[in-house]
Amino acid sequence: MTQSGSPPRGSRPDLDEAVETWSRMNDASILRSVAAVILGFVVLTLGSVLTGRLLLSLFGVDPGMAPGAAFIFTSLGVRLAVTVLAGFLAALAAPRAPRLHAGVLAAILVFFSLASLAGLSASGDPYGPAWYPIAMLVIGPAGVLIGGSLRPRRR
Repeated sequence: MTQSGSPPRGSRPDLDEAVETWSRMNDASILRSVAAVILGFVVLTLGSVLTGRLLLSLFGVDPGMAPGAAFIFTSLGVRLAVTVLAGFLAALAAPRAPRLHAGVLAAILVFFSLASLAGLSASGDPYGPAWYPIAMLVIGPAGVLIGGSLRPRRR
């Protein structure tokens, strides 16, 4: 203790303050990480729904109709573009480890794609050729990972 009754510099209160500041920084970093993955998921979901509806309209495909080859291949290409964008934005928003954030988003996409594939199998009503849902399952996560690797390095 100094004569004024306050603890000397570098003592416990300064250490406590540093630990508290560090803790808040980590909480903010965790929140940014979660927000980055959520951003990618929202872009992926909205992009998929909006482009899907647009393609259905442009190609004149009604629900329950068997889509033609042009629709299927265009849909796969658009899906790739949307997933690359989602992975890129998730990585861009990530506070660090951009590829890890894209990987988490890709894992979430695999989960939902498998659930969708299981639902299609259970309904017995395939949408397009049998390989189409599997191609979507592969293209989606691959696109997210590609997008995550496109983020420029921070200096």
